[in-house]
Parts: sequence; C-alpha cells; structure tokens
Amino acid sequence: MPEVRRYAPGLARREELLDAARDLFAAEGFSGVSLRGIAAKAGISHASLLRYFASKDELLLALLTRWEDANQDWYDAHADLPPWVAVPALARRNAEVTGYVELFAALTGDAASAGHPAHEHMRRRYEQLRSLSHGEHAVDSALIAVWDGLQIMSLYLDGLDVPSELDAYYARPQGPGGDLAAPAPAAEAGMVVAVQDGPVAEESGYAPGRERRAKILDSATELFAERGFSSTSLSDIASRVGSSKSTLLHHFGSKDALLTAVLTRRDERVNDRIREPLAPRAFLREVVAGARGDSARPGLVELYTVLSGEATALAHPAHGYFKRRFAWVTAHFASVFAMLQASGQIGADRDPRREAAWFTALWDGLQVQWLYDPASVDVDAELKSHLERLLLP
Repeated sequence: MPEVRRYAPGLARREELLDAARDLFAAEGFSGVSLRGIAAKAGISHASLLRYFASKDELLLALLTRWEDANQDWYDAHADLPPWVAVPALARRNAEVTGYVELFAALTGDAASAGHPAHEHMRRRYEQLRSLSHGEHAVDSALIAVWDGLQIMSLYLDGLDVPSELDAYYARPQGPGGDLAAPAPAAEAGMVVAVQDGPVAEESGYAPGRERRAKILDSATELFAERGFSSTSLSDIASRVGSSKSTLLHHFGSKDALLTAVLTRRDERVNDRIREPLAPRAFLREVVAGARGDSARPGLVELYTVLSGEATALAHPAHGYFKRRFAWVTAHFASVFAMLQASGQIGADRDPRREAAWFTALWDGLQVQWLYDPASVDVDAELKSHLERLLLP
C-alpha cells in the first residue's frame, strides 16, 4: 500500500500530460504541437515533462495505447453482441471521448507517411483489424475502411454522425447484386455524367520559369506526402529543389500559396482520367479503373491521404479546401447514384446521398490501408465489389 501512495501522484501527472497532449493534438494536429506547448498546458516545466516522456513521439504512442486498451476492454466485455450492434455502439462510445475522433481521424491519414512516428503502430493496427472477429462473427474488412473514412469526413462535413451512418450501413438491403461490366439498361439512355472542369495550370512566363515552377511543385508534393505540410519548411523544399527560399517565394508568394498550387495540380491530374461525358454505369467503371491506376502513382495517393488527415485541424490552411472537396465529391456521386436509381439500376429504397457518403468513405479508407500495406489491400477490387452489391441483378 505505501508503494501505491508513493507512485499515485506520478501516475496522475502522467495522465494529466496525456490529457493535455490529447487536447492540443486534436486542435492543432500532431506536427503543430511542441513538448513545451504540452508542458505549458499541463502547468509544468518542459524539464519536468521530460521525466515522464522523453519525446513527443513517445507521448503520442502512450496516448494511442491508452485509448486502444480501453477500446479492447470494452470490446471484450461486449463479445456477446453481434458486430452490427457492437461496431456502432463502439463508435458512439468513441464519439463521446474527448479528442478521440479528432486525433484518430487525423492520424489515420497523417501517419500513412512512412516517416511518421505512429506509422508502424498504425500499420500493425490495420493488420489486426483485417483479421478481426467479434465472437462468432467476422467483421467485414470494408466496414473498417468505411468507418475510418466517415470519421475523417465528419470533421469536414457538418451533421455527419458516424454511429448513425454505421447503423444504416449495416441495415442496408442485402441481395445478390449486379455486374458492373454488364450493359446498361435502355432506361439509362440520355443520362450523362458531365466532365468535371479541372483547374487551369499556370503556364505564364518563359520556359525556364515554368520548368522551375514545375520542379518546385514536384519537390513540394514529395515532401508534403512524406512529412505533412506542418513539418515541411520552405527551406526544406528549396534544398530539395536545389534553389533558394527567395526563389520559391518569387514563384508562389507563401507556403500556403504553394500548398494550394500542389493540391490544384493534384486535382488536375486526377480529373484527367475522364475526359469525355459518360453514362452513369460507364462512369463508375472508369472510377474503378482510375483507382487501379492510382497504384502506379502512389505519391498522389499519399499526398491526398496525409494532407486530408493533417488538415482536419481547423487552423490548417488546407482545411477549407478539403471541406469544399468532400461536399463536392459526395454531391457528385449522389447525382450519379440518383441517375442509376431513376434508370432502375439500384433499388428505390436506397438514399443516393447516403450511398455517396459511404462510397467516398470506403474509397478514402481503402487508400489509407493500401498505404500501410499495399500487398494486402486491393482498392479497385473492393470498390467494384461494393458497387456490384449496390446494383440490382
């Protein structure tokens, strides 16, 4: 008993530090927080904090372990529940834990970069989740991707309630499904998914300037994908380009402007996949084919995944970009699914807007898992399977 009294204050202080780190990581992102900032929030000195945690990385992993141990205890205690009850209930529990969704959603994408301190931890987590069972029931691996994607989207889209979406996802109609490669019915005639206007590339100036600008964008894309935006400085980019910081500022004006240019160029490359209007079913086939092609361009996937996680923090300069992007993407797919419904290719009991949110979440969640373990995740096959379960025979 005396030993418990001796160490109890130290354990309490450790928990206070974890709570302070949780709040700051959730508000500012892992890269934007310093140990000194955590110490100040906890009301102790930097030197005192180092008695408990030798680094920010160690603190982050301790916080993740604390939450995952609590989740595992809850999961074990409710092993008698079927997954369609347990999974939404666990999501509801997590939503009530301060900072949980914000930090895990951010890390889901942010730690996909191999250099992130939580990368190996998250890689093992996904490896375990892919073989997860609940009592006698196996947990659908695609559900894990939807869950992760919804958590990220919920930090950008107002009113998206993850537990409610998981309840509805489990309750969606089940049937034999259709064949995405099959010809479209006659009722689809005249229905067209319009080509999306991509951003206009910056082509002004002389050729050497355009080449220098392209090289800067290439280097910034690589570094943002490897380290995230917050942990990359203009000096880092200039060093990789083999130029000066003043040259970068001449072409882009600021680091935020460079980030905007990087994301714009990424969208331009993605939009290049579909260059002519297509009927709804043909459009979805091209979407699946494009997901397959992403495996040949992992840098673009990593850029999107890392930044969409990092930018969940409200203060991040790309937060508004992803907020607009998720709103647009879900509306776009909702219009495609509405056309499929109107032409009798999906059931009248389906909600196109909800289907669009699930499909977007699935795609993003699968890309995250693919970055952690490319050999174990077949993104295009999973998307195709999901769409064929949605289509009527």
